[in-house]
Amino acid sequence: MPDLYLDHAATSPPLPEALAAFADACARGFANPGSLHQKGADAARILQTARKDLKKAFGADSYQVIWTGTGTEANHLGIQGLARAQKEKMGAQKILIGAAEHPAARMAAMALEKEGFEVQTIPVDSVGILRPEALAPLLSEDVALVSIQWANNELGGLNPIRELVAQTKAAHPSIIFHTDAIQAAGKRLEGFDDLKADAISAAAHKIGGIRGCAALFIKTEGMKPQPLFQGGGHESGLRAGTENVMGAAAFAAAAEVRRKRLQDNPQSLLEKRNFLLQECKKNCPDLRLLGPTKDQEVQGSILTLALPNSLAEPLLHRLEADGIDVGSGSACSAKGHEESPVLSAIQFPKELRNSVLRFSLDGTESEEGLRKVAEALKKWRG
Repeated sequence: MPDLYLDHAATSPPLPEALAAFADACARGFANPGSLHQKGADAARILQTARKDLKKAFGADSYQVIWTGTGTEANHLGIQGLARAQKEKMGAQKILIGAAEHPAARMAAMALEKEGFEVQTIPVDSVGILRPEALAPLLSEDVALVSIQWANNELGGLNPIRELVAQTKAAHPSIIFHTDAIQAAGKRLEGFDDLKADAISAAAHKIGGIRGCAALFIKTEGMKPQPLFQGGGHESGLRAGTENVMGAAAFAAAAEVRRKRLQDNPQSLLEKRNFLLQECKKNCPDLRLLGPTKDQEVQGSILTLALPNSLAEPLLHRLEADGIDVGSGSACSAKGHEESPVLSAIQFPKELRNSVLRFSLDGTESEEGLRKVAEALKKWRG
């Protein structure tokens, strides 16, 4: 069987279209886009085209794109930058954050406690979804910002962001709502405009762009974040540092490919995920599915399973020997060997927490390949 990469939630291989756009930008847009000569103007034009194309691909007409270097930086700018701006304008100093957030968002919020902010965690249910009834009692006038991810990176659950935003704004219109869409952007047919959040984070390498480029989308007419660091007047003064023209061009190209795929078959990821789940159940009937079971609550790119009496790390390497690459929890924290806060948040049985594998897809996998993944899982479990 050809090698099969099923760790797209950690990073996705660059798409050919992204590589071509990157190479073209290297040739035509290598100059500093802030320079006044023609080559600088050429680079600035490529950057602006990428900004426009990315907004179109993500359905974000009502947003301004702020280029960042990583999704982590986008989350920090969206949480810390906007919380500080809110505190300065409104005096509000409370932040609400979901209990199952990615560390890039959770730790960005927690760091603000040193500045006098109060950070409160919003609980999730047993499948990792944050329900409106959990948020409702926490909304008050002293809340500066709410940050809730769109799709969970470990369990694949979809939070009802549009409903949560509407609920927040109905309670107190001044509260800023940020969502980490890094696992959902380019993998959902819904556009950012549909969510109506004040700020949305996305990253290129999760959808076949190139690492080193991400973006924070902020409402064009909304509050602007305080910049995280000082420098030139890049990105309307909101993100100092010479822009990554090549990375932006590749990001926009990858997003356009993903948009076309979704238009052709919006259910492709979910169909592949559900097929893999059924095959795994046939071969490993004792497995435990983590995350939601309802299709409408599932991000189709992620399937997370616990395999009783099997340790995830050795099993991962045995699958690798068969040319199958999968993940174990979140790649951003796996090297630290810390217990997953997400598994703790859903109160997943402790005896199974070291037996969790995450399969993450890009929708191009064949049924034959996925069937062989399930067969390999059975073989290596003995």
